[in-house]
Amino acid sequence: MVYYVKRGKMPELRHTYTDKDDLLREELFGFDAFDSEYSLLYHLYDPAELETIQKEPKKLPGRIDETRHRHIKTGKFEKYSDFVYGRKVLFFNDRLSIGIIKPEDNSDYYFRNAICDELFFVHYGSGEVLSPFGRNTYKKGDYIYIPRGTTYKINIKEESYFLFITSFDHIKIPEKYLNKYGQIREGMPYYDRDFGIPEFMEPEKDGKFDYTVKVNYKNCYMNIKRDYPMFDVAGWDGYLYPFTLNVNKMAPIVGKLHMPPPVHETFESKMFMVGTFLPRPFDFDERAIPVPYYHNNIDSDELIFYSSGNFMSRKGIEEGSITLHVHGMIHGPQPGLLEKSLGSKGTDEVAIMVETYEKLYVTNTMLNNEEKDYPLSWKD
Repeated sequence: MVYYVKRGKMPELRHTYTDKDDLLREELFGFDAFDSEYSLLYHLYDPAELETIQKEPKKLPGRIDETRHRHIKTGKFEKYSDFVYGRKVLFFNDRLSIGIIKPEDNSDYYFRNAICDELFFVHYGSGEVLSPFGRNTYKKGDYIYIPRGTTYKINIKEESYFLFITSFDHIKIPEKYLNKYGQIREGMPYYDRDFGIPEFMEPEKDGKFDYTVKVNYKNCYMNIKRDYPMFDVAGWDGYLYPFTLNVNKMAPIVGKLHMPPPVHETFESKMFMVGTFLPRPFDFDERAIPVPYYHNNIDSDELIFYSSGNFMSRKGIEEGSITLHVHGMIHGPQPGLLEKSLGSKGTDEVAIMVETYEKLYVTNTMLNNEEKDYPLSWKD
């Protein structure tokens, strides 16, 4: 849940009409049947209309089960395909997938993920997300959240590069950030006003339309041909919709001594959390050790996407690097970096952490492009 938004025209009461000669068709868009977040959209035309439907097989990534620390430099990947077919899955398990997208072109169809919430981080680039809710613009440093079931299209304005997370479990604001009324509490890294909500677009009323909606299921796509306009929503209200959140609006929490990763949490889900490491002053005790302490991920895997800045606890890292530190194997500063960090006053890093509560597997794309010697980088 973010907060209640109301846009456009709708009946005074839900599930009613205002004018028999100008009926709006109400759609409930919500999670957990009728028991969780939802919005109501009021269409000029039948939102269930379709002319044809065709199944398209989908190639699924192979599962490679080999537990070790890993590093891949994703900046070396070339632009490829569009926002859907260009997704390179690097890590996954039964509940989520993580990878990158560097699209070459905009698609000529719309996309709907029927099974997963989607979260994107914009490493660089700009453009817009078009959906029945309206227009969300995006830029460097934005998270883009798109709830499952949303029909949308990405229009790239400037060359773009995304980290993506798709999750079978709902991605949401951490419950610990919310007061009993659902408002974000004081003292959190961001607040309600920091979210970018969709800009309402006047509905398309006339003309002949011919387009495809590509609906993602686990093993296939269903391609739906439609004639009625996609952007026919006269109004909508509710708590569930696409939004953006830029890291430059966030306020990292700092302390006298090193703050553990959960302090930097940004989003949560049942089987993982997403954290954001931001430019910040280091710990202010005169004998503080700025770099993270060594730790053993006993029951989680830790993935970090390094977006920008100086990553002082790692060697050989560059913008676009991704590391995976696996459960059961201790990791931390590489040799010499702990001593080098003493006296440092701050960091300019921007990095995205995904901590998963089930093992992550790697794909062939990851295996064929990784830095093979990374697990040995703790050797003196």
